[in-house]
Amino acid sequence: HEAIKEHAVAVALQLREGGDNDLIARLTSDERISRGADGAVALTAEDIESAIANPLDLVGLAPSQVAAFVAEVQVLAEADPGAAAYRPGDIL
Repeated sequence: HEAIKEHAVAVALQLREGGDNDLIARLTSDERISRGADGAVALTAEDIESAIANPLDLVGLAPSQVAAFVAEVQVLAEADPGAAAYRPGDIL
């Protein structure tokens, strides 16, 4: 976990500075991640690319949770149309 975090933070900083996203290359070149206990290759770039190829497979229940939340808000907005248009004033 720490090794992945280390690379993810470095890539995020690199991207902010206009650099490339080389996270997969970083992960597969780091032996803490890419090698098994016996030293054999345990994780390849293809493994990572396959794992992240379908991002919607990684969101779990988020789509149904969002739909349920939107449905609840819709009921509240229909019950009090003025509430949906409310905009608070500046706090500070």
